[in-house]
Amino acid sequence: MTAPSSDLTPVSAGGPAGPFVAGTASHASTSAAGRSRVSKGSRQTRYLGQSVMLEEAGMSRYVRLAMITAAGVVTAFLVWASLTHLEEVSIAFGQVAPSGSVRVVQHLEGGIVQEISVDEGQLVKDGEILLKMSPDAALSELQTMRARFAALSLQAERLRAFGAGREPDFSFLSDEYKALKDDQMSIFRTQVANRETSRAVLVDQIRQKRESLTLLDEQEHALNEQLSLVGEELGMREELMRKGLTSRVTLLDTRRTAASVKGDIVQVLGNKRSVMQEIAEINSRLGDLDATLRQEALKEMGAVTSELAQVREAMSKAQDRVARLEVRAPVSGYVQDMKVKTVGAVVPAGGIILNIVPVEENLRVEARIQTRDIGHVAVGQPVKVKVTSYDFSRYGYVTGKLTAVSATTFVDEDNNPYYKGFVSLDKDYVGTDPERNPVLPGMTVQADIITGDKTLLQYLLKPVYRNIETAFHER
Repeated sequence: MTAPSSDLTPVSAGGPAGPFVAGTASHASTSAAGRSRVSKGSRQTRYLGQSVMLEEAGMSRYVRLAMITAAGVVTAFLVWASLTHLEEVSIAFGQVAPSGSVRVVQHLEGGIVQEISVDEGQLVKDGEILLKMSPDAALSELQTMRARFAALSLQAERLRAFGAGREPDFSFLSDEYKALKDDQMSIFRTQVANRETSRAVLVDQIRQKRESLTLLDEQEHALNEQLSLVGEELGMREELMRKGLTSRVTLLDTRRTAASVKGDIVQVLGNKRSVMQEIAEINSRLGDLDATLRQEALKEMGAVTSELAQVREAMSKAQDRVARLEVRAPVSGYVQDMKVKTVGAVVPAGGIILNIVPVEENLRVEARIQTRDIGHVAVGQPVKVKVTSYDFSRYGYVTGKLTAVSATTFVDEDNNPYYKGFVSLDKDYVGTDPERNPVLPGMTVQADIITGDKTLLQYLLKPVYRNIETAFHER
């Protein structure tokens, strides 16, 4: 379309001066006020003319191309934003810890520190000596228990030998306890002597009783002979009495003598029975002597055996106490939080000496999950663990999995509640080289728990959705 000629006069309505028609040059003789209005109207007519020219000329090809390009870019961005997914994460901070708890090294009995073999932060191996305690009290107690155990063992052997009627054998103990051996052998000799003395007394009593029995036998024999003679005499006197050759008094005397002899015989027989009974009783006592002494030895043996068991247990405890004088590492790991740092320090019974952070156990992350995120967190969700000791942008992160979440909250130093989450790590180093950038217990981390995903478009429109949902609810 061609541009309009300059002779044409544009027409416009609704201008600030109201509607007007521009005339030709014949109006030049109007008044000054009229010329002023015509001049102002001419400027407006010129602007309106340019607008009409643009409308008649149409849209430029470049403008139209720019608009199409912009629309295409916006459309492509919306498609890309609707297809691009972003991870939703809950960020929790924490530290690396061994799957097993940090080992607390304590000393059961306590004591005085004699030697310290490790320093704070030192890597120690399982069973390595950490420090030594002063051995004076423990060794003294052990020596006392050993001496008591040796004495009781010798006593037990002496009692067994005495009961069995044999010589005791003390060869199971070294000559270190020769004095104790001599004491027990002396006691054994005394016991044997006392037994033989008791036996000799009973044997002598039996001998005496048997001698008494022999005398009674002789008395019985003599009385029997006497009774025989008195009986013969009595017969003769009775014959004389019948013949009147003797008096009755003489006959009665003879009868009285016979009766007396018979009484003596009865008494002797009774004494014999008593003596024989006494001999039997003494023989019984003699037979019971060994059994009684053996029973007493066994009774004493029972008490000794019981005390021996107690001393054996006490000696075992004393040996354990001596063994504990060398405090050793329960696991391989790093020494941490040493409570004892000087030789001569006193460790109370059950006192904590130091902690050891294990290095051979699997590592995990103990993270503090904020209470506002706990509703989106679930066991089994993947986690990206960023170790603050290593540059994340350079070395990357360690993948893991949320294995457990505490059932209730804990409170931190600022009295803020949090849940405790445990994350297992897929590897114990950051990056691609296992020999570099190791993940060690105690390192602080940022754990990004992946709770879900959403598209970029949803993320961009989230404020719009939120405003729509909350709009028109104010009072």
